[in-house]
Amino acid sequence: MATNGLAQRMTVVAAAVLFCAAVATAEVGGAIQPSFLTEPTLIKHREGESVTLPCAIRNKGPYIVVWKKDRRVISAREVIVARDTRYSLVDGYNLRIASVRPSDQSSYTCSLDTEPLTELTHRLDVLYGPVVTTRPFGGVLVLERGNQARLECSAAGNPKPTIFWRKQMGLLPSGEAQHAGSSYTISEVTREMAGVYECVAQNGLGRPEVGTVSLQVQYPPEVEVEKSVVYSGEGFKAKLICFVFADPPATVRWSRNEGALQPSRHVPSEEVLGGTRHVLTIGPVQMADFGTYSCQANNFLGTASGRVVLSGAPGQAHITSRPIGTAPDSYQLSWEVRSYSPVLEYKVAYGLGKRMNSSTENRSASWREVLVPPTGSEVVGDTLYRQQIPLTKLRPATTYELHVQARNRHGWSAVSDLFHFSTLARGEALESRSFGSSSPRRRLHPVLQLLYVITFLLVPALIAGSEGNGA
Repeated sequence: MATNGLAQRMTVVAAAVLFCAAVATAEVGGAIQPSFLTEPTLIKHREGESVTLPCAIRNKGPYIVVWKKDRRVISAREVIVARDTRYSLVDGYNLRIASVRPSDQSSYTCSLDTEPLTELTHRLDVLYGPVVTTRPFGGVLVLERGNQARLECSAAGNPKPTIFWRKQMGLLPSGEAQHAGSSYTISEVTREMAGVYECVAQNGLGRPEVGTVSLQVQYPPEVEVEKSVVYSGEGFKAKLICFVFADPPATVRWSRNEGALQPSRHVPSEEVLGGTRHVLTIGPVQMADFGTYSCQANNFLGTASGRVVLSGAPGQAHITSRPIGTAPDSYQLSWEVRSYSPVLEYKVAYGLGKRMNSSTENRSASWREVLVPPTGSEVVGDTLYRQQIPLTKLRPATTYELHVQARNRHGWSAVSDLFHFSTLARGEALESRSFGSSSPRRRLHPVLQLLYVITFLLVPALIAGSEGNGA
C-alpha cells in the first residue's frame, strides 16, 4: 500500500514538472517574438519640413533596433551613429528628420536582429519646387549671324515640373509668346534675335523657377543715318547723327569727302541708345563746311558706312493753306520754309489734278510755274520764312496739284510734297463743301443742294403761309 501511494505521488509530481516546463517553454517562445504596430507607409513632405518615421514595436525583448537609409545605418539601439545632426529618435524608436531635403528622398527601414530579421520599411517622398539647369552652362551663347542657335534646359522637382521658353523682351523669333518644351531652336540668328531667353519651370510648389541664356549674335556693322540731309547756315551749329549696330562693338570715325576734319570745330561724340548713337558736332558752321560726310564703322567681321550731306540750301517747303478754296476762280496759297540764309525767291508750279488730266505729258505741259519774290515774307525766329500768294484764273469746281521750292544763295531746296487743292463751284458756299465731309475732294451732289434749298428756304415760307391762312 505504501509503495503504491509513493508511486502515485511521484507520477503527480512528474506531471506537474512536465506541465510547468511546457508552460514555461510556451511563455518564453511567445514573449520574445517581437512585431511592429506600424504599417509600411509612403510619407510625403515638403522640402524644409520635419518628418517623423514611426517604428512602434510590440514585445521588443532583448533585440537591437536599427534604422537604415537604404544600406547606410542611421541608428543602433538608442544611439544615432550617422553624422547628419538632423536625425534623432523620439518617443522610443521613431526616427525624426529635421528640415528634409530632396536628397533625403529614399526608403528607410526599422529592423530588429531576430532570426530572420524583422523589418519595417517606409518610403519618404520629398516635395520641392523646380531647380533649373540651362545649357550652355555658362548662360551665354555667342554665335555669328546666320548660324543655328539651340537653347536647352532641364528641371528637377517633385512633382515633375513643366517647362517652357520665352524671351525676356518681346516675342520669340517664331512669333510665339511661349514655346513648350525643354529646348528651343532658332534656325538662322539675326541681330534682332539677340537678347535674354528664359527657361521657366513650374510644378505648383512656390514660384516658377527661371533659368536664363543670353544669346549674343555677332555681325558686321550696320550704319543708319538719322537724316541724310542736315540743313544749317554760316554761324550756326550743326549736328550730324548716325546709328551704328555691331557685335562686337565697332570702331567708328567720321570723315569728309571735301577735305580733312578740323578737331577744333568738328567734334565727334557717342551715346549708347539701342545701337550706338554717334554725333559729329560742327560749329560754328563756315562756308567750307558744307558738303558730304561719312560715318564709317568696322569690326573684325566687316565694314559699313553712312553718308550725310550738310547743306546750306533751304529745307523742304510745307504748305499751310487749306485744301478747299474760298472762291470758284482763285485760291490763296500759303507756305513756310526754314532757311538759315535769306530766301531769294520761290518757285510755285501748279496744274490740273490726276482726275482732271490723266495724261502725264499733258499734265506737265499744262502746268504753270510762277517765280515769287520774297517781298512780304514773314520771318519767324530768323530761320522760318512764311509766304502767301493768290493763284488766279482757275477753273471752278476743279482739283489742282502743286509744289513749291525756295532758293537762297546756296541753291534751290528739294521740291515740296505734292499738294492738292480744289476751287468752289460757281454759286457754291464754302459751308456746303464741308457740310457732309472734311475731305477736300468731295462735293455735294446737285440734287442734295436742291434739297437743302427746299428745306431751309421754301419749307419755312410754306409754314408761315399756312399760319397766316389759319389766322
